[in-house]
Amino acid sequence: MHRKWRRITSVRFWISLVCSALIACRFVLADESVVEQEPQWVMFELRESSFFTDRVGTAVVYFDRVVESLDDDLVLTDTCQVLGVEVLETPDSEKGASAALIRFLPLRTGIVSLPPLEFRSGEIVYRTQPRQLLAEEPQRSPKLSLSMTPEKTTVYQGEPFRIDVVWDCQMNASSLRALQLEPAIFNEPNAQVVIPRNTDPEKLQVGFPIGGRRIVAKRTINPDDAKQLGRIELPLYVRFAEPGIYSLPETRLDVSVVDKPASDFGRCAAHFNNGLFEAVDATQAYERLYAVASPMEIEVLPLPEGQQRGNFSGLFAPVDVSVSLGPREVAVGELIELEVTVTSDAPHGMLDLPELSKQAALRERFIVDDNYGRLWDAKGTRFKTRVRALTTSLQAFPALQLQVFDPESGTFTQLQTRSIPLQIKPTASGETFLSLKSFEGAAVTLTEQPTGIWHNMEAHPMTDLLNLIFSVIQRAFWPLLLVGPIVFVLLLPVARERRRRASDLRYRLRVQAYADFRKQTGDPKAKWTAFLRFMALTFDAGDKSWTQSDSKTALEGIGADSVDCDTLQAMHCAADADDFGRSGAAPRFDDLDGLAKRIAHLASKAALGFLLGLLVLPHGAEADDWSDAEQRFAEAQAMALGSDDSKGRYQEAALKFQAVAELNQRPGIAWYNSGNAWFQAGDMGRSIVAYRNAKQYRPFDSTIIENLAAARAMTLNDITQQQPWWKQLPATWLSVGLVLVNLAFWTVFLIHIRYRNRRTLITSIVCGTVLVCTVGLMIAKSMFSQPAGAVVVDAIHAKKGPGYAYANAFNEPLHDGLEFILLQQRSDWAHVELSDGRQCWLPIRQVQFLEY
Repeated sequence: MHRKWRRITSVRFWISLVCSALIACRFVLADESVVEQEPQWVMFELRESSFFTDRVGTAVVYFDRVVESLDDDLVLTDTCQVLGVEVLETPDSEKGASAALIRFLPLRTGIVSLPPLEFRSGEIVYRTQPRQLLAEEPQRSPKLSLSMTPEKTTVYQGEPFRIDVVWDCQMNASSLRALQLEPAIFNEPNAQVVIPRNTDPEKLQVGFPIGGRRIVAKRTINPDDAKQLGRIELPLYVRFAEPGIYSLPETRLDVSVVDKPASDFGRCAAHFNNGLFEAVDATQAYERLYAVASPMEIEVLPLPEGQQRGNFSGLFAPVDVSVSLGPREVAVGELIELEVTVTSDAPHGMLDLPELSKQAALRERFIVDDNYGRLWDAKGTRFKTRVRALTTSLQAFPALQLQVFDPESGTFTQLQTRSIPLQIKPTASGETFLSLKSFEGAAVTLTEQPTGIWHNMEAHPMTDLLNLIFSVIQRAFWPLLLVGPIVFVLLLPVARERRRRASDLRYRLRVQAYADFRKQTGDPKAKWTAFLRFMALTFDAGDKSWTQSDSKTALEGIGADSVDCDTLQAMHCAADADDFGRSGAAPRFDDLDGLAKRIAHLASKAALGFLLGLLVLPHGAEADDWSDAEQRFAEAQAMALGSDDSKGRYQEAALKFQAVAELNQRPGIAWYNSGNAWFQAGDMGRSIVAYRNAKQYRPFDSTIIENLAAARAMTLNDITQQQPWWKQLPATWLSVGLVLVNLAFWTVFLIHIRYRNRRTLITSIVCGTVLVCTVGLMIAKSMFSQPAGAVVVDAIHAKKGPGYAYANAFNEPLHDGLEFILLQQRSDWAHVELSDGRQCWLPIRQVQFLEY
């Protein structure tokens, strides 16, 4: 059994081995048949009829089966390069189950052969048959010419200039396709290109592609051949943002020309419905032609430094600006429609209007909406916005001031519009003034409601006298301050004398006796009697008789000179001789007055002397100066409202009033009137300085306070006031008050020394306390207070150091009327501190300091 099984197993093994060999042979024979099988040839189908060396061509091969490409890598020959092969299944196509999309590029002109490509579908190999085609390249044609001519080759930074693009074409317009014109200026990052709106008659307008834009140009048809395209003219406006030399390469215009033109160049009325925008039909044969414009070099100069102001409009001469608005009769705060028309050779897209809110004349009296509506105009741009009048004192919409650059002269010039009369009425609630800061979006919030400014003050004799006294006290502060203690020292003996007379009866009798003696001038006998009474009372002898021995004892007691003792003894002897009839001659009492004086001096040493120098009063301003200032103010009010002439007159009046104030003639009123004139002229900074100067002389004048508040309400910057109250005290009034309190204290103290009662003591203590406090305030103000001032230009950038090379201290400029205090001065720069404590540097020529 075991042997039988081994025999069966052996047979099966040999049978399996034979079968495997047969199968292997079959596969080998099959492989040999595949390799030896001939490929199937397929044909290219070309998508285009014309081929160019700079454009990719497309061919398609269809297969009856789904195939895969055997040429994954790019195929390159001497004449053609296959860029890519993409096999797509096309089950619904009548041409086959799949298709191969082949992209290729001819490498030379002339006859070009497409290289053979192979594809496989299972056991079948497909190979494309070689295909020859004619490749061309664009040709420069004498029938086409292109020019790009700049208006000028040297311009300024930001200056628009014109480039005229002209294309002359002597070919059938209906045969033109796929125009390509890409000037390099369109890709320059520092250049802005604007194509103005075409205003030619419709029959001359034609759609034209340039730089990826669809625009309308002017077409002039050749009268000898209406089918020709003719001449295409197009203006370009360019401006460069940065100075430098810009070299622009030649500009090329490419156009395709089909063999079979359409029946009409513009088949519909639409400007863009012409062949210049259409791609060439791939099945249609065509040629490509081009024209070239010469290269350009443009030199862009920088704008002059140091002349450009904050109101530079970005406009270049020649330019004209006109203003219209309505309605012209409104209430305070009501909307007024404003239209500003800018007329220029530059196109609509290059005309800009700076923010009108930065106009000094508007910012101080109007609130302006800077969100303009821009409307195209045939000669420029119309800007529409809205404004609100803030005060009934306005009688006109003021002239706008715009700085314009003149390329011909290379300098900045000032352009000015005309003022427009307005009638501004109070609101329904009677308000005559609205603060700029009360509107949303303004720089500061409303803190109080000013009601406008009052009329100028008139001069009166009493006012002049008070101003004169005030000025004298202020100018002679230190001499007058010393008057108090000097007078006290000098009058102290007098006070003590009076006090002694009041409290000491004997002393009073003695002084009275001396006075009676001095009154005796006639009878020598009576004078001697009065002298004896004076001696008795002086040396406390009362009413008893005064003898020769009494005189001797008294004079020796006070240390009198021996000559005076002998003289007095002789006088006694002479008087006794006369009394007792010993001598017939009348006694002589020579130098009795001098003797009495020396005795009185020795008896009570007291001297009284006082000399006060007269103050030299300042010379007043001539009456003509004041009259001239008032006349100029009146003339300004009579001139055209809001005009430059009226503004100039107001400024002249302000300077005249200021000159009078600086001569200390009616300084309070003069500074106030100067502030009014500056306010009317629109100079808020100078107005604030003038009002603050006036407030030093009239700190409690409500009119000055209200006008100062009105001027401050018109300032743009929002700065918090953090100054302590004692620093806000007027220095002039503080000095005058110190002089008066000083005199009052010493006067009261003298009275107390004289009378010595409770009332005079309390009064002296009170006056002394007030004097000490006033002196403390004066010292503190002198030590910790600095000169104050204000910005007097429309806008100024504060710096971090004393020079323009330093960085700006703030992102925003400081505007007219911003107040500060001076910390230090270095050359032409002032280190200042704003009212909120922040510090910066400002040019001195753009600020003004207060006079005190």
